[in-house]
Amino acid sequence: MFRSLCLALLILAGANPAFAGCTLSIFKESPAVPDARSATLDEMKQAVVSIQQYIHSAEKVLETCDHINTFTHNIYVGRLKALADDINRESDIFSTLATSDSLASS
Repeated sequence: MFRSLCLALLILAGANPAFAGCTLSIFKESPAVPDARSATLDEMKQAVVSIQQYIHSAEKVLETCDHINTFTHNIYVGRLKALADDINRESDIFSTLATSDSLASS
């Protein structure tokens, strides 16, 4: 009996949990969304690229995290959607300001 228990504990200690590849730490800090009224074109471009990469990486993490419940999963998806909405809104504002500035200088 003791031998079986030791063997079971040894197997359990060496086993990887199903969620070993799941690290939700990516959600602790997301890229900043610049203010369209004060950002330069390069800052906006860089922000869009870094946010796209972040969202792509975070989606991959969520695919590996099948141990989290649906509610938690949806919270993280909501955060990603909010981030995408924020950068899209600021990009639209930036484009509008850039267009109006170019028209004003013509």
